[in-house]
Amino acid sequence: MNFPQLFAHIDGIEAILILDKDGTPIIKLPNNAAVDQLDLQTLLPSAQILQDQSSRMNLKKLKTVVTYWSARQIITYNVPPLTIIIAADRNVNTGALLNLYNDFQTIASESLTNRI
Repeated sequence: MNFPQLFAHIDGIEAILILDKDGTPIIKLPNNAAVDQLDLQTLLPSAQILQDQSSRMNLKKLKTVVTYWSARQIITYNVPPLTIIIAADRNVNTGALLNLYNDFQTIASESLTNRI
């Protein structure tokens, strides 16, 4: 399975940004302009701060961060070694988006084993 197939059944996704462990963009869907217009990469430091705070409070590793705005929702997934940020319409089923985490883990582990 690949990334575009994962999102085929979810209407209302506006943009997807996939970053490597250093925060460098490796995939922008549907295109660079859509991702850059929403300025998704600026959300990464906020997600990292939340992850740091959760580890300081002895909570388990933070897997997802969900942020709601008036017009959209932003979900940030921590799938080592990747960080995935999805911007979707506020009416998209958040549960369906959160359920993508396991699929992201599978894809990330497959891509790592294929590199080795």
